[in-house]
Amino acid sequence: MTTSAILVSTNKVLLIEDNPGDARLVEIFLAESDLQNCEVINKVTLQDGLEVLRAGEEFAAILLDLTLPDSRGIETLEKLAAQFPQNNIIVLTGLADKELGLKAVKAGAQDFLIKGAFDSDLLAKSLRYSIERNKVLKRLEETQRIANIGNWEYTPSTGVFNASAEVYRIFGCPVQKQPPHWDTLRDSPLYALNEVHDEAAIAGDFKKDLKIQQHGGQYRYVFIQCITHQGEDEMPVFQGIIQDVTERKQAEQEMIKSRERYQEIFTQSKDALFICTLDGKFIDFNQATTELFGYSQEELLQLSDAHQLYYPAERKNEFLLKLKNQKSIKDYEISVAHKKGEVRECLITANIIVTDDLVGYNCLLRDVTEQRQAEKLRKARDLARQSAKMKEQFVASISHEMRTPMNAIFGMSNILLQMDLEEEQRNLVDSIKSSSEILLGVVNDILEISAIQNGKIVFENQPFDLHELLNNLINVMQYKAQEKDLYLEIIMDPDVPRIISGDKLRLNQVLYNLVGNAIKFTDEGYVKLYIKKLHDIIDSVQLKFIVEDTGIGIQEDKIDAVFETFTRIQQKDRVFEGTGLGLSICKNLVELQGGKIGASSVAGKGSSFFFDLIFETAKKLKEVTVNNNEYVEPIPADASFRLLLVEDHKMNQLVARKTLERNWRNLHLTIAENGKIAIEILQKQDFDLVLMDIQMPVMDGYEATHYIRENFPPEKSNIPILAMTAHAHISKDEKFREYGMDDFVLKPFEPEDLFHKIAKYIKRS
Repeated sequence: MTTSAILVSTNKVLLIEDNPGDARLVEIFLAESDLQNCEVINKVTLQDGLEVLRAGEEFAAILLDLTLPDSRGIETLEKLAAQFPQNNIIVLTGLADKELGLKAVKAGAQDFLIKGAFDSDLLAKSLRYSIERNKVLKRLEETQRIANIGNWEYTPSTGVFNASAEVYRIFGCPVQKQPPHWDTLRDSPLYALNEVHDEAAIAGDFKKDLKIQQHGGQYRYVFIQCITHQGEDEMPVFQGIIQDVTERKQAEQEMIKSRERYQEIFTQSKDALFICTLDGKFIDFNQATTELFGYSQEELLQLSDAHQLYYPAERKNEFLLKLKNQKSIKDYEISVAHKKGEVRECLITANIIVTDDLVGYNCLLRDVTEQRQAEKLRKARDLARQSAKMKEQFVASISHEMRTPMNAIFGMSNILLQMDLEEEQRNLVDSIKSSSEILLGVVNDILEISAIQNGKIVFENQPFDLHELLNNLINVMQYKAQEKDLYLEIIMDPDVPRIISGDKLRLNQVLYNLVGNAIKFTDEGYVKLYIKKLHDIIDSVQLKFIVEDTGIGIQEDKIDAVFETFTRIQQKDRVFEGTGLGLSICKNLVELQGGKIGASSVAGKGSSFFFDLIFETAKKLKEVTVNNNEYVEPIPADASFRLLLVEDHKMNQLVARKTLERNWRNLHLTIAENGKIAIEILQKQDFDLVLMDIQMPVMDGYEATHYIRENFPPEKSNIPILAMTAHAHISKDEKFREYGMDDFVLKPFEPEDLFHKIAKYIKRS
């Protein structure tokens, strides 16, 4: 039978009583008392009461009759207290069971009331105490939660583990209101306390910081203290407290790491780090500080004023003044005087420190001496590069400007030589042409040495016929030797391979220069060229070339100097033409290919110039495309064709027109002064070929050619266009092909070369 008194209440009382009269009496006493805010829930068996508690109902107190249909005596209390030890239990006993009530209090009951001996005041007093006790326990539990502290009690003899809610929360486990049996916790993180119990059992107590793993797998740091004592049955009981100290532990670890990082930075930093008083006494410093100043630790600590190491004095004074006024200073430029007298350039960053026992500053002093030196070197390098570039541009510009008037001199000389001249007139024109050739050689030498100095030389590696190269050399040089009645001979060892692979043009250039020099400085006797094989190297061969003459010779102390730029051989009674660049060019061309060049000489008896180079051996020559020396059927003198000359220089216009019209009397020649005019003319008229200057005002030759190729109809866009320019580098970079030009003629031009190119490319009907 269940009786329920529905009251406006905030506190519930569980009454476990099977006697309806006693249950009704409790209700009456409560109604008569000043506890008007209580609600009584009556259950008649222990099992019914336990089920209500297991359902999660919370009660201010439990009034328990020890004599129930399903349980009798002190065991009734023990069963209830074992499962719900946190609840306040008030035992109800009969008049004859007063001793049982006292025993119940010892067993864990909060109080006992004797039926028939208590009234409303006594009942209210007992319940009021129970309610207040609950409030205290809740405040205690809240305090534990805030402080992350939990407590537990474990009785090994019964296996009961009774813990506060905070213990469960610390281990990440769900809170259990009914104390679990210890054996049921084997798979729970709470079972980690077993080791605590074992150590406490041996030592009597346990106190440590531990790292535990929560139910979800996360780790927490805790402080645990556990003691052991004997229970009423003289069996051990463990009581402990646990506090979650994760945040404190993490803060400590972070502080340790921070301290270690600071210590590492402080000790291993390459910058000088130190703390100093405002009057210059070192407090602490790292190893880099001793290295920067050059003093030992003891010497630095004994310095009366460290500021005397700052240099110069006016910068030191300004630094200290700014630091005191601004409290901090960053990247202030100052110099430091090393113990050995060396001055180091530094940047100083400092902050004022004010503590109870120190007024000073912390400082970072960075040595930027090498950095500043590197900056100076970089600026010097950039300036050198800029100067080299300007020099290159200057040389290229000067060579172009020199070639333009030379083209007129050279061209006019050729035209005059084709006329009927008297012998004296012809000799004078020959002298003009020879002088222009010498000047052209000077320009070419200057361009070549400039290209070498600026790293613009690129070597080719193609098979060529060495015999053919040497035969061409003899054919060209023979007439110069004959003019001076010199014997010119090539002597080649039989084991020298005929077909080799390398840079034919550069080898030819070196040999022409050395043989030409030998002829120039020899008045009688001979000039001989020897070719010897030094070594076979896998698929390569090392050859040595020797140019021997019986000329004027060189003084022994001047031999090395002849390979330097602008060095010329001087004789009292003779002046030899030339720039003094030829041998320097030869030396660079040989050494850039990994070879060696040298000379030996006896003044008045002759000289021997020699060099060696390594060439790859080749079995046959590559298929070569048609070159400028290929045979092209010449255009008849009476042929009629239309030619557009694009040239802004009046004298060059005249040279070209005279040269072309003297060769083809029926030529229709039109002249345009720049690329824009050429395009306008080409839109209205048809031509068989265009001679296009490169450097012109309004629109240059590259722009005009590109426009013709991209914007004209096919019958005009495919017209042959030859670059006609004074830029000597055009033959090397072949930039003209990128804009659609077919070939080039270099100013000053040889008439036959110009005629050959026109015949090769002209658009024939």
